Amino acid sequence: RRDRLTQMAMLLLRQNVMSLAVRAMSTQQKRASKTDLIKEMRARTSAPMKKCVDALKATDGDIEAAIDWLRKAGIASAHTKSSRGAHEGVIAAAEGKNALALVEINSETDFVARNSVFQALTTAIARSSLHFSRPEASAIVDELDVAAFTQSPLHGSNGATSIANAIAVAVSQLGENIVLRRAAVLMLPAQGVLSSYVHNTYTPGVGRSAAAVVLLSEAEDIDALRELGQQLAMHVVAAAPLALSKQDVDTARVQQERDILAAQAEVSGKPAHVIEKMVEGRLRKFYEEVALLEQQYVVDESAGNVKKVLKTASKALGAEVALGGFVRFQIGS
Repeated sequence: RRDRLTQMAMLLLRQNVMSLAVRAMSTQQKRASKTDLIKEMRARTSAPMKKCVDALKATDGDIEAAIDWLRKAGIASAHTKSSRGAHEGVIAAAEGKNALALVEINSETDFVARNSVFQALTTAIARSSLHFSRPEASAIVDELDVAAFTQSPLHGSNGATSIANAIAVAVSQLGENIVLRRAAVLMLPAQGVLSSYVHNTYTPGVGRSAAAVVLLSEAEDIDALRELGQQLAMHVVAAAPLALSKQDVDTARVQQERDILAAQAEVSGKPAHVIEKMVEGRLRKFYEEVALLEQQYVVDESAGNVKKVLKTASKALGAEVALGGFVRFQIGS
């Protein structure tokens, strides 16, 4: 009988040991599984580890639900920060087939603007704008509807994430208000080139100011056209024109300037016809400051104005070279 009791005791002991071993293995598997889930979440969302852990805990380890939870948490965080000013940030340029995009994303501080996650987001949004659905008869310069654009898929997410959600996650991750301020796409409707220049760069294609131009030409020397386009984009960054030609300058702005110049000229006490000539002369100076084609070419001041630079290039390349349009973005302007 004693031997039998001993055997029973040994059997129970073995069962307990096996049970503990199974539990230990299960715990290790759960830990390994949880670690894998956290790694996958970080790879898919770029969210901090603690937020990934919180999201998985809140959704009982369901990764898809956890990612949704994280996005909702990010959106909530974004709403709480949306009243805070965002006056820093970056401009990003992206080029595709017959299209070139510029976007401006604002942050609260230069510290976040220099962050690689923030810059990568801006670049992805710039690339997204190249694929944003626009009317077939788009203008050469197309300023995007930001509200509609933010609901479109983020480039590289395979349609799983909208730009708005990506910004919300970045707000949660970086702890600052982040705003997509503006976006524009330049289209090449005929032969020619698209060129851009980014100034004060953080990384290639990302900086504090940028410009893009459309050059229309049937010239065969595409490299020469591209070089001219880049130089003109540099000029646009430096000279900050308000319009392509003097005919394109806002009429209200022209009238405002005319009234100011007339008031200044009247102080001289000269006759009305003389004052009119004085106003017209000063108005030409105004156009030289704000209309791109009338501006002195800052890359080479000896070349004359931009209109003359294009005329010279047309002669050298054996085909007319025309400026179809431009865009200039600068942080804070």
